[in-house]
Amino acid sequence: MKRCITDYLVQEHQELSHLLHELQEQLRVLPLARDHRSTAERLSGLTRAVGEALRAHLVREEQILYPALERHVKGIAATLERMRHDHDAGEETEKAFLQCLACLLKGGRNRQEVMQSGRQYIQWLRRHLLDENGRLFPMVERGLDPETQREVRRAMEELSQETSARVSEGSAPAARA
Repeated sequence: MKRCITDYLVQEHQELSHLLHELQEQLRVLPLARDHRSTAERLSGLTRAVGEALRAHLVREEQILYPALERHVKGIAATLERMRHDHDAGEETEKAFLQCLACLLKGGRNRQEVMQSGRQYIQWLRRHLLDENGRLFPMVERGLDPETQREVRRAMEELSQETSARVSEGSAPAARA
């Protein structure tokens, strides 16, 4: 097991960054696409993949990491509350982008609106990842002793395995659109 829970979270950030890069590339193709419908469908699929990975990441943070930080780090409650609000703002940004894509598929939005909404979503998520890397992770590394970090990581991995098993069985709740 790696030394720090942040190693695990950074790996998740890298996976999200890869998906964001793919999403950004598809947004660049949209104005030039002859068949905007297939490009919009690819964008919708990528956005859903990003959203699913992000929601899984946030659930692990909010259910496991944040409570551990609240138990071990004094004065962190306001920071964690701000991060929870940021999660909610990101969800709204994602919903707006998905709605824009749905309208494009129905012929109701132009490509520029979709590109602008997509850029806002990507910018929010990149800013959020940078905020976690620069603020949250140093607090984790300073505030949680190595044993607590191992326990948190183990719990996050177990939750990830449980979620993956439910998804593969088809019993996981539908992702919010």
